[in-house]
Formats: sequence, structure tokens, C-alpha cells
Amino acid sequence: MLNLSVEKAYPLVQKNIKKELLLQTENLVRSYQQYVNQAQGLAHEDAVVYGFRALIALANMVIEEREVFAIEPWHLMSLDAPLSCPGEMLLRVRDYRGDVIPPYPAVMAFYNHGFTAQLDNILFLAALDQFMRSDERQVSINVSARSLRDRGFVTSTLECLSTLELGSDEKIIIEIHESTPHVGMNQDVLKLYHNLGVSFALDDVGLNINDIMRIGEFDGIADYIKIDRHAVCAENGASNSLENVVSFVESLMPKVTIVAEGVQDAHHAIRLRKRFPEIAYVQGLYLPSERSVFKRQLIRAQ
Repeated sequence: MLNLSVEKAYPLVQKNIKKELLLQTENLVRSYQQYVNQAQGLAHEDAVVYGFRALIALANMVIEEREVFAIEPWHLMSLDAPLSCPGEMLLRVRDYRGDVIPPYPAVMAFYNHGFTAQLDNILFLAALDQFMRSDERQVSINVSARSLRDRGFVTSTLECLSTLELGSDEKIIIEIHESTPHVGMNQDVLKLYHNLGVSFALDDVGLNINDIMRIGEFDGIADYIKIDRHAVCAENGASNSLENVVSFVESLMPKVTIVAEGVQDAHHAIRLRKRFPEIAYVQGLYLPSERSVFKRQLIRAQ
């Protein structure tokens, strides 16, 4: 069993969050190890073993205070945008060789086997821990909608958030994924996060029936809508075109801030800005990680 009782010279708030993070990590290591043992010889054994390897690597990175997340900027496209430098915290756990462990199968090993809230709790606290140690001032942290219905996750994260004293230029955004009409949100719980200064972003919004229903549920709660990359890159005239999605979002949530995901390059961003001045931010895997570099690319692309 890993020794997760390492103590560092943290300021009080950071130390308390670190303590909760290590406690939650040790609890999940113990319970998930039992699940791995039970999965021996079964069809899902490889998947859960893969998840366990990723969890141990994550625990080691937490103990060593290494960066668990990479920041993918929301690049500013509008002077009316509410935040100057937000960025999404993307999971980047590394193995003993220093190679990145592909995050999707690692996360799904927990999501698919009943450990969604426990994993999200650890990742959320790890994100807070890294946020407090970094120069980033405004970050979004991915959380499953299912976790926001879990008492343990809500209690742990609210207690930690309540101890933070964010500066006027600092912001934490919960980026909600896996939200469906079958996972109803408790509005009172969401308001507790709002009361602590936390904002919400609804991830991967398109034009299917799930999107229509979940946008209605988050009206008045979601501050940001992130439009799915497939819509952002769809051809004009397609049923799921960006024009249709933007129109749909604005008709239901006229005050929401729009983020376009999957933007390919500065030229693509310029085209979007000309057609959709409503888009406040763009984000994309192939865009520069340095905001200043992207600004220069925008100037050259005009």
C-alpha cells in the first residue's frame, strides 16, 4: 500500500486541501484494489488494471507535487468576455517512464465500474491543489454531472472550496460533462457552489435532444456554454452547423458566454469571429498553449 501521509510546509488552506486529497486518494486506492482483485479472469480485467495503474501513477504525482494537469487556454476573442485568461485543466498523468497515460481509457475504467464520484473528487482536489501552486488565475475543472449528485463528492469539494479566498481576478469553473436528461441536477446544490463564487460551464453542446433538455435544466446556473467541436467544424447548411447551435443557445440562454471548441488555427478563429461575434472564446488541441503566441497569429491572420 502506498504511504500517502506525506506532509509538506503548506499554508493552512493548501495544507487542508492536500490532506483531504491524500485521504480521498488512499480510500480509492484501497477500494479499487479490491475491485481489481475481484475482476481477475473476467472480461473487464484489463480495463480495471489499466485504471489502477493510472491511479497509482496519479497518487505518486500528487505526493511529489508534480503537475497532474496541462492547461488548454480559452483564447480570448471578444473584448466583452468576462474573464481575461481562463483555461481548461486537462488530465495528464505520467507513468514511471514519464510518458503520458492516455486519459480517456483510464478515466472510463472508473466511470464504467461505479467509481465516478470517487475519481472526480480526487481529480477536483488535485486541480485545486495545482491551481493554488501555479500562476494560473482562472481555470475550468471537468466534473461528471453524476458526481454533482453524490453526497460524498459534494461535501468534500464544498468544504475545500469554502476555505479558499480567491482574488478578484481568480475564478474556478466547474465544466460539466456526462449531463443527460436522466441525470437531473439538484438546483440547491448547484447554488451552493455558485454562492462560493464557482461558475459552471456546460460541455459539448450540440443540437441533439439531450442538449435541448440539459440546457433548459441549467438555465440560470450555467455561465458558459462550450459548443461541441463537431458543430464548430460542421459545414454551413448542415443540421448541426455552428450557426444553428449558436442560434439555439442564444434563444434559450441569451446571457450565457459562448466558447467554441475544436478550433483548428488562427485563420479558423478569425472566420468564426467575423461570422459569430457572440463567441467570446475559442479553444482547440492544435492552438498554441501560450496566449501571446495565439494573439500574434491572430494579427497575422487578419
